[in-house]
Amino acid sequence: MMRSANTGIRVQRYHAALTVGNVLTTESRRLDPVAVHMRQSELDSACALHCIAMALVILDVAKRSALLSMTHRKYGVAADLYAVLGDSWLEGAYAQDVVDALEALELPLTVRSADGFDQGVDVFAVESLKKGQLTAIAYESFKDGRYRHFVLGVGSGGHMVGQKFTVDSLLVLDPSADAPPFSCCNGVLKIDRPIDFKRRRKSVEWRYESAGHSEPVRLMSAVSVVRHDGVLGADRVRVS
Repeated sequence: MMRSANTGIRVQRYHAALTVGNVLTTESRRLDPVAVHMRQSELDSACALHCIAMALVILDVAKRSALLSMTHRKYGVAADLYAVLGDSWLEGAYAQDVVDALEALELPLTVRSADGFDQGVDVFAVESLKKGQLTAIAYESFKDGRYRHFVLGVGSGGHMVGQKFTVDSLLVLDPSADAPPFSCCNGVLKIDRPIDFKRRRKSVEWRYESAGHSEPVRLMSAVSVVRHDGVLGADRVRVS
């Protein structure tokens, strides 16, 4: 661990329900710890659906085994989720589609969102993740014909000086990339220099990095989900 008067210590905060190991897992009240990450195929455009499914597993709202077979289920949360978002499997979904779907399911969740470029999406995503809230984030690439993709934000990284935590990275689970070994994330959204997000509504240029991949992006939208009953406690902290 290294400290300096100017930068303090480097900190990563991630969701309290996550357990880092050779496989990223979460605790369940009904089962042994279960794997969190769900892999999107090369054929589908269901990144938003994958992100919500991972969030429901982490929040212990739905069973992983049921979600993996959601297309064949007739009852339960997994079947209901596919009923409201299944149409997005090949076409993709927007933030409002995700919000409408979650509200229609009437789960024990509080759902909040921000949408649109230059509409404060960056500060919403940063503040939600600083509070330990799972946040589905949609970004648009500056390259590849405006490629758009959803990832699940599970934490944030930055520098801690005293009690002040300055965020410069968002930790995400990307359904289009392989599961992360010994890490809480398999992708990171980074900025080059600290920004006072609360004073800025104009969209920020982030750099998205995952295994063998790096590109500049802008955040399109963000949807945070929190359990009503407060079952999950404070986020976990890793110091380096």
